[in-house]
Amino acid sequence: MQISKSELELISELIKELRKKKGLSQEEFSHLINIDRKYASLIEKGDRNLSILMLLKITKGLGISLGDFLKIESII
Repeated sequence: MQISKSELELISELIKELRKKKGLSQEEFSHLINIDRKYASLIEKGDRNLSILMLLKITKGLGISLGDFLKIESII
């Protein structure tokens, strides 16, 4: 089963929105979770499918659990 583009875009937008709410630039956030800033940009644009491990890394950096992230995503 593949994730549709719109579902991926929703997840990407949520990541971007939560990062901004934490007051972090893309560069600061990518440094915090130890990924390249260009890769962070691609994630936020919806140009990269995320592994569960990467999503865990991202949610940890955002200070929320994966479960809470998925609950937020499901109501959008």
